[in-house]
Amino acid sequence: MSEDEDPEPFTIPLPPGFPPPPGAGDVMFIRTGGTEGKEHEDIMFRRVPREVGMRYRAAAGGRGMTHAQYLTALVELHARVRALADAGDEKARETLEELGLQTVAV
Repeated sequence: MSEDEDPEPFTIPLPPGFPPPPGAGDVMFIRTGGTEGKEHEDIMFRRVPREVGMRYRAAAGGRGMTHAQYLTALVELHARVRALADAGDEKARETLEELGLQTVAV
């Protein structure tokens, strides 16, 4: 074919099942390779109550923290309050129990 000729149009059929049917917007993430030696982990939360999500984002952003930094601080806060409760602080123990954060063996 010379340069001044138009290329002939062609069609290619789409693979079966494409596009996905309505409501099939679920996403699956598959990690390949090992996580050995990795310092960080990706976490995805689903079905978080809207108000809780809004408060979480606002609290992290208001402190200039990333969501990961804020979650890390919350986990550390829980560990410290747990240590107080285990050391005999009755108010800390009651508060953790009210929140469903009583001592568990992991």
